[in-house]
Amino acid sequence: MSLTPPDAPPFPISPDDEHQDEEASVAAYAEILTFQWCFGFNKDLPVLNLSINKTKKIFFVAAQIGVLYDFANNRQQLLIGHRNNITCCCISNDKRWLCTADTGRDCTIIIWDTITGLPNQTYFYVINGTGTVAFSSDAKYLATLSEQSPQIVSIWDWTSESDKPLCALELKSEYSNQHYLQFNPRQPTQLLSNSSTQVLFFEWSRENGLTCYDPNLSERTFDTSREKLGYITQSVFLAHPTQVVSGTTTGKLVLWDCKSYREKLEMNRKQQLKQLDYSRQQTKIGESKDLTRNRTKSPANRELTRDTLKSSGSTRSGTLSSRKSSAKTSQQDDDDNNQQQMSFSEQLLENEQSSNDLFGLSPMNKQPLKLCEPQKKPITVLITTGDLIVTGDTEGVVRFFDQELKLRMWFEHIRIGPVQSLSFTYTTSDFTPSPLSTTLNFKQNESTLQQPPFSTLDFTVSSTNAVIAHVTHSGQQITIVKRDSPTAIYALDTHPFQHKLCFANASGRLQLWDYEKKQVITTVQHTPDNAVTQLHYNHNANYIAVGYADGKLTICDALSLESILKEPFHYAKAAILLIEFSESSDYLATAEEDYTISVYRQNFHTEDIYTFLGRYRAHYKPIRALFFGFTIDDNQPILTTIGTDRVLAEYDLNESEVDRLVLKPSTRIEQIAEPMSAGYYPASLTKEAFLITVNNEYKYKLYNADTKMCRKTVLGPTFGSPIRKIGILPKIDENSPEEYIYFMTTDKIGLQRLPLTGNPYDQMAIIAHPNRVSDVRASYDGRYLFTSGGLDNVVHMLSVNPQVLQAQAQLGGKDLIPFYKLLEGGREGEIFREMQELFYYSQLRYQDINRFDRREIKATIPLSEIPFVMRALGYYPTEQEVEEMINEVKFSTYIDTKTYVDEIDLNDFIKLYINHRPAFGLNPADLSHAFNVLSDEISSDDGQPEINRENLLCLLQRYGEHINDYEMAECLANLLNLNNETTEMFDTMNADDACQFIENQLPEQVTIQTFMEDLLKMPSQYINQVLNSVKVHQRRRSSLIDRKRQSSIDKRYHSSMTATSQRTGSILNDSQN
Repeated sequence: MSLTPPDAPPFPISPDDEHQDEEASVAAYAEILTFQWCFGFNKDLPVLNLSINKTKKIFFVAAQIGVLYDFANNRQQLLIGHRNNITCCCISNDKRWLCTADTGRDCTIIIWDTITGLPNQTYFYVINGTGTVAFSSDAKYLATLSEQSPQIVSIWDWTSESDKPLCALELKSEYSNQHYLQFNPRQPTQLLSNSSTQVLFFEWSRENGLTCYDPNLSERTFDTSREKLGYITQSVFLAHPTQVVSGTTTGKLVLWDCKSYREKLEMNRKQQLKQLDYSRQQTKIGESKDLTRNRTKSPANRELTRDTLKSSGSTRSGTLSSRKSSAKTSQQDDDDNNQQQMSFSEQLLENEQSSNDLFGLSPMNKQPLKLCEPQKKPITVLITTGDLIVTGDTEGVVRFFDQELKLRMWFEHIRIGPVQSLSFTYTTSDFTPSPLSTTLNFKQNESTLQQPPFSTLDFTVSSTNAVIAHVTHSGQQITIVKRDSPTAIYALDTHPFQHKLCFANASGRLQLWDYEKKQVITTVQHTPDNAVTQLHYNHNANYIAVGYADGKLTICDALSLESILKEPFHYAKAAILLIEFSESSDYLATAEEDYTISVYRQNFHTEDIYTFLGRYRAHYKPIRALFFGFTIDDNQPILTTIGTDRVLAEYDLNESEVDRLVLKPSTRIEQIAEPMSAGYYPASLTKEAFLITVNNEYKYKLYNADTKMCRKTVLGPTFGSPIRKIGILPKIDENSPEEYIYFMTTDKIGLQRLPLTGNPYDQMAIIAHPNRVSDVRASYDGRYLFTSGGLDNVVHMLSVNPQVLQAQAQLGGKDLIPFYKLLEGGREGEIFREMQELFYYSQLRYQDINRFDRREIKATIPLSEIPFVMRALGYYPTEQEVEEMINEVKFSTYIDTKTYVDEIDLNDFIKLYINHRPAFGLNPADLSHAFNVLSDEISSDDGQPEINRENLLCLLQRYGEHINDYEMAECLANLLNLNNETTEMFDTMNADDACQFIENQLPEQVTIQTFMEDLLKMPSQYINQVLNSVKVHQRRRSSLIDRKRQSSIDKRYHSSMTATSQRTGSILNDSQN
C-alpha cells in the first residue's frame, strides 16, 4: 500500500484506485515480514522433478509462491514474485529454466533460474491471464495459453529483450476451453493443445504467425458414445513425425495422424526409392560397358599404367575398322552419360513436383484414426520419456508403453491415490546409473521369456490426495516425499511456550509440527466428514480444544492429538468460529455461526474436564471478538463479545451457574461502522485499561474498559480491504519497550507499531494468500507469524523483523511531517492554508463576529469549535462523532494531570482531522445503494429510484440521530444556500412555518439525481457515475421481470395444456365406456 493514505474529503479516491501504488509499497516492505516455509502445496498443479543425476529436488506451488524443495536435505527455496495464486508451471528439459504464471489482476509470467532461484525474465499485464505454459525442447521458446476467454495462444522468445510475443492467435469462441499445451519435442514450430472434448494442432513461423487446425472428435468418429469414449485429459507427440496420442477418462487412447500428408509422403518416398534403384542399375550397366571397352583396348588384360598409355599413344598405325570401333565406343559413352544426366534431371523435377504436391498439406492437419483401450481406469497423466509413453490413472497405477502402444511395464504398488503428475529425472551424458538389483520382487520376474530387467529414469509422482512420492528407476524403492492436506485448512494455533504448530483441515485431520526443525510430530485423522473450523491451546498446553463445522467441541491431548473426552460436547447448533480459554483455563468459551456463545467451566473433582455452563445469544449478527478479562474493581472474571451488530456484551462468570449464564448490560459502541476484531490494549503503554477495536471503516478505536467511553480514534491500515483480525505480538526482547499489533485483511497480513498515532509509516502489510487469509497466529516468542489460506490448502510461516519497521518510521519523519503528507498538497497545499485561516475565523465566531473592540487571537481554539471547523473542511461528523472527538481531546491528559483539556492547537487538530475523517470519503455507490433500498417506486420517465417527500423526512427524523423540524429547515437552508434570506425568519419561525418551509424547498418526489444535484451539490462526474449504475440496475431489473413474466406465462400454458389433455383423456374414456 502506498505510504500516503487517501486524500482529504469531500471526494477522495477509493482503495481500488490506489491498488497499483499499494503493490509497489508492499514489495518495498518485503524484509519486515519474510516467508520462511510453506506447509502444504497446490495438489491441482503438477509437481516438477528438478533432479539431475543423483540430486533430489522438486518444485511445487503453494498459493502464490513457488517452492524449490531439496527433499534429501529438507530445505526450501521460495520463489516470490506473483501477487495472484500461481495457475500453471513448466520446466525445461535440462531442468535449468522454470516458468510460473498466474491469472488475475496484474498477472505475470516469470521465468526462473533453478540454480540461483532468481527471475530471469518477467512479462507483466498478460492479457486474460495464463492457464497453461510449455517450453520448447531447446527451451528457446515459450508457449502460453490464456485462462480467461477469449483464449489466446502466444509464442514468446523469452531469451530476447522484447516484452511482446513473436506471434499470437485468438481461438474461436466455439472452441471448448483448452487446458493443456505441449510443444513437439522434435519440431519447435509445432505444438498442440486440448480441452476435454477437442484437440487443436498449431504450427507457427515468424513470417506467417500461428496456424490452427481443429479436427473433429465426436461420437460419430468411432461410432462410440461420449460415455464410452470419455473426455480428453492430456495429449503427447509420438516418435513418429506425424503421430499424436490423447488419453481419455475411460482409459482409452486416441491416435491422431495426418492421413493425406502421410500417404503423399509415403508415395513420394517410394518414387524416390524407385528412382534411386534405377540410377543404381544404370550405373552398373555403365560400369560393365567400361569394363568391356577396357578389355578390348588391352586384350592381354594388362593393367593400364602411365607407361602403357605412352606406348599405345606412340603407335599411330591401325586399320579403319579399329578407328570406327573406337569412335562408336566413344559415342556410346556419351549417350550413357546423357541418359544418366536426364535421369537425375527427371528425378529432381519429380522431387520438385512432389514438393509442390505437398504444398498446402501440413503435418499438423491431423485426424483421429484409431481408438484403443489399454486400460479400464481413467487416464489422468500422459507423458513421454525417451521412447516410452507413460500414463497415470485414478487408481495410482503408472504404466509404460512403447511407441506401438504395447505395454512394457506397470507399477501398481505406489498406492498414493489418483495420479496428478509425473516427472522424470534428467541425466547427463557422463552419468552412470546405479546397477539394478538382482532380486526383483514384482512384475519383471513374472515373465517366462528371457529379457533384460526393465529400467527407466527415477521419477516423482504426485496425487490428488496431496502426496508426493519418489520412485527409483527400477520401481523397487518408493519414498514418500510429502503428505500434506488435500482439503482446505481453516484452523491453526501455536504452542504457548514451545516451537510447535498445530493445524487441521476440512477433512478432520490434525497435524502437529516442530516448525524449527520442519518435521511432523503427530498426524491424527478424526471424523473425515466433519471440517475442523477452530483450534486453541490452553494456557499450559496440556490439551487443545478443537471445534467442528457441525458445532461439536472436543478436547485433545496436546501431543498425541487424541480426544480425552468420552464423547464430544455438542451443545452448539452451528459451526464453531472462535475458541478462547481464560487466563488459567478455568473457563472455556466458543462463539458459533448462529450468533451464540457457549461457556464451559473446568472441573477439579470429577473425571469430566469441563462442565457445560450455558449458551446465550446476545447478538443478532456475527460475533467478531471473544475474549476473557477481569473487572477493574474486584478482579472478577468476565467474558466479552463484540459483534457486527455494534454491540459489546459482557458476561458475569462469577454469578453464572449451570444453565444460567448471566449477561451484563450491553453497550452499543459504534454508530455506523461494524467492528471486525477486538482485544485488550497492552497495559505497558498506558495507565488506563483499554479495549482496542478495529472496524470496517479502517479505524482503530480505544475504549475505556470500565466505562466503555471511546477515548481515541486512529486511522488504521488502508491496504485494500478492512482489517478482519488483530492480535498483540509477543515481545521478542522482553527489555524492549516496543509493542506491535499483527493484523490480517482479506488477503494480507501486516504489523502495526504501537502506540497508535495514525502515522502511516508505523504500519505495513504483504500479500499472504491472494484469495483469502483464513486465520493468523503468532509464535510464543514473537519471531514468526503463521497464516492459513483456507481453500489453497497451505500454511505459510513468516519471520518477523520489527527493527525494519522502526527504521521505516524514523525515515518517515518526526512530529507532523508524516501527517502533512496525508493532506492534499502537503504543508504547502490548499487544505493546510485553509486550516490556518479557519482557526482565525473560528476565534472570530467564538468571540462574536459583531464585536468591534480589540480581540485576543491565540494559537488554539475551544473544543466547542471543533465540529464547525471540521464541517468547513468538508467533513460532516454526526453528533456522536462530535462527542467522541471532544472527549478524545478533553480526557487526553486526565490520567496524568487530573485536569481536562478545553482547547486544541493546530498541530493536534490536524491529527484529529486525519484520524476521524472518512478514510475514503463519500462513495457515490453507497448513496445509490441506499436510494435503491429506501425508494418507494421507480420513476417512469428515466427509471431512477424515487422517495416520497414525507417518507424521506420521516426517515431522516425518526431513524439515526434525532432532528426536529427547526433543525431540518436550517439544514435545508444551508444546503440550498438560503442563509442570507432566512436568517431573520428562523428567529420567529414556529413549527408550522418550519414544515411549510420544508415542503416549499423539497419536491413531492425526490429522485437520486435531484438529491445529488440540488441538495448535496455533488460534482457532475459523480452524478453521471451514479446515473450509469442506476441504468445498469434498471436493465437487470427489467430482464428479471421479463424472465419472471415469461416463466409465469409458460407455467400457465403448461397448466392449461395439462388440464386440456386431462379433459380430452376423460372424454375419450367416457366415449370408450
